[in-house]
Amino acid sequence: MYRFSIAISLLFLMLNVASGQVKRESGYLTPLKIPISFSGGFGELRRNHFHTGLDFRTAGQIGLPVFAVKEGSIARVSVSPSGYGHALYLLHPDGHTTVYGHLSRFDPKIESYVIEEQYRLRQFAVDLTIPAGLLYYKKGDIIAYSGNSGSSGGPHLHFEIRDTQSEKPQNPLFYLSAITDKSAPRITSLYLYPLNSKSSVNKSAKKQRVETISKGHNSSLKINKPIEVFGDIGLGFQADDDFNGTGAKCGIYSVEMFLDQVPAFSFKLDHLTFDLGRYVNSHIDYEELIKNKRWIHRLYLQPGNKMDIYQTDSSRGILKITDDKVHTVKIVVADAFGNSNVLSFKLLSKKFQTTVPNHNETKLFQYDRPNQFENDEVKVQLPEGALYDNLPFEYHFEPKKVKYFSKIQGIHYPYVPVHKPYLLSIKTNGIPKNLQNKALVVLVEPKGSLLPVGGAYENGWVTATPRFFGNFGVVLDTIPPKIQALSIRDNKTLLNQQKIEFKITDNLSGISTYEGEIDGNWALFEYDAKSATLTYNIDRKRIVSGKLHKLQLTVKDERNNVAVFKAGFYL
Repeated sequence: MYRFSIAISLLFLMLNVASGQVKRESGYLTPLKIPISFSGGFGELRRNHFHTGLDFRTAGQIGLPVFAVKEGSIARVSVSPSGYGHALYLLHPDGHTTVYGHLSRFDPKIESYVIEEQYRLRQFAVDLTIPAGLLYYKKGDIIAYSGNSGSSGGPHLHFEIRDTQSEKPQNPLFYLSAITDKSAPRITSLYLYPLNSKSSVNKSAKKQRVETISKGHNSSLKINKPIEVFGDIGLGFQADDDFNGTGAKCGIYSVEMFLDQVPAFSFKLDHLTFDLGRYVNSHIDYEELIKNKRWIHRLYLQPGNKMDIYQTDSSRGILKITDDKVHTVKIVVADAFGNSNVLSFKLLSKKFQTTVPNHNETKLFQYDRPNQFENDEVKVQLPEGALYDNLPFEYHFEPKKVKYFSKIQGIHYPYVPVHKPYLLSIKTNGIPKNLQNKALVVLVEPKGSLLPVGGAYENGWVTATPRFFGNFGVVLDTIPPKIQALSIRDNKTLLNQQKIEFKITDNLSGISTYEGEIDGNWALFEYDAKSATLTYNIDRKRIVSGKLHKLQLTVKDERNNVAVFKAGFYL
């Protein structure tokens, strides 16, 4: 056992030394010429993904110049009502690509190219591959202007550095040499998890939260005595990093956990992999996020977690404490600049016979194989890899209610994450034949609001592919979207000579498509999903002043309900 521990220690030492030798690149500018402040850091925890870049604050403004951090050619331009919104991808000769997201507009050369392509394709949302060398920019050139487009929660610039060949996002803090940080991370709480029926923490089979006190580079537990544990124990922690003392709370960079000075588990965020990003839901304590809005890093691996950021052995970071002795645990949390915070505490091995919570288990779902459950009212089919750990699956239902065409089907509980979409089929009752194509599955949230899931009707069942558990039912959507004119009156001069605006909303299934025409020709309306606005910026090359123009706007929802707005206007 001693030789094994030494071997594991040496393995971790080699891994950590190798991964810790991160070369800080030089020659990259920062993309904004204002005092540096962040609203989001690389590797920060988000629902369903790790944050893959830096979010630069723009002082609440839109329209700040965005600069090429290094010379290169625009390789890709993306325009979307969600995601990164207006985004640029700048390819550099050194093998990296920089990404600039949530922009308000592009440099005129790029803007002109994109608009021509949008009109050619007759669509607002485009993802364009740009011919090599067509749009070349030198280091420090203005390439765009900051904004709030896409799924942005407020004005800022999302910035990434990717390895061009692998497309893996790299930690930008190792490239932007102008950025420094002398503030250490802060550990705010410790979590302890009994991981099987024979395990306990403080004489309990339930997880325990212990608050901490952080002072400078060290943290301690608020309780000043060893924590009694027994069996297979997992640890977790809550932390943040105050960037350079500015009050901006960003994510951490690395963690190491030691049991009696022997390395047991670690991870570092030098880079990320898009295809693995959803494993963040296993990396965190998902239940704690859903119930208490706390972001907790696990210090052990669930068996179905395939994220590639970890260093551990076959124990997966699970501590086996069964020897009636006192053990010392040390957790070292660091940022990308080498500032660290250390939490040390004692675990006392003390056996206690716990009472395991009683599950109303319907069936045990296993993480490494397909799983299914069905009865006369519902069918559930999970593919292999949809779960991160074995699950005592629970099913429950509520009777059919007014406006529903099925029972409310309780498919386990929403605090257990699902990695892959699964098939959910719900038996319906009483849907008129002429309205069967209007049926859809909805998630019934605790306060009664409905989240559309979608699906298709066939032979009395509606089948959808959700990626979460919860309470589901079937309803009909027969109501067309609403179109509210904000700046146009029929046969009148436009209230705003620069743009025409509408607000478009839907009561349930959601907006599917929209199309605007002016004088019978397709017109470029820009859609902002978060504000539900459609905007046509007056293009004087395509419409002229001094005549009556005819506008028609058609909006459809996901159940093919259609709304049409028509009006004449003068410039």
